Amino acid sequence: MSEVRPSGPMGWISQTLGGLFRTEALDPREEVFISVLFSLLGSLARADGVVTAEEAAHGEELIDRMGLPKIGRKLAVHSFERGRAGGLDVEGEIARFLTVYRASSTHSEQLLDALLTLARSDGRMRIPEKSWLTRVGKSLGVDGSTMKERIGL
Repeated sequence: MSEVRPSGPMGWISQTLGGLFRTEALDPREEVFISVLFSLLGSLARADGVVTAEEAAHGEELIDRMGLPKIGRKLAVHSFERGRAGGLDVEGEIARFLTVYRASSTHSEQLLDALLTLARSDGRMRIPEKSWLTRVGKSLGVDGSTMKERIGL
């Protein structure tokens, strides 16, 4: 039987991360990744003032693709809602992430890719989303010109 590989822009993230989250319990590194990823996704979804159905569906799809156990799903949903509620300390979340993962790590790249995919999920990327992503990219150590290229500025 051949291996089925996930497709689409989130496919490699879900394939890479899916194996990490098969057990019910999460280790502290996984908790940080899930919490920061989904709180930032929620904050980004709110950045332009409107959380679209496409953005919410993207978050749910990512949870499914990651194959999170029940406790991981609850953490992801809670974190997304925390970010979506507003007032999230984005720099604090990134600092927490960077205490566990290096700025140039695969996990940092996966985090940024997930954010970029969410920003494009409703078919347009507005100026507040671009500004938000530029700030996050800088915090993750991505140089300005690379970030502008990835955002499409």
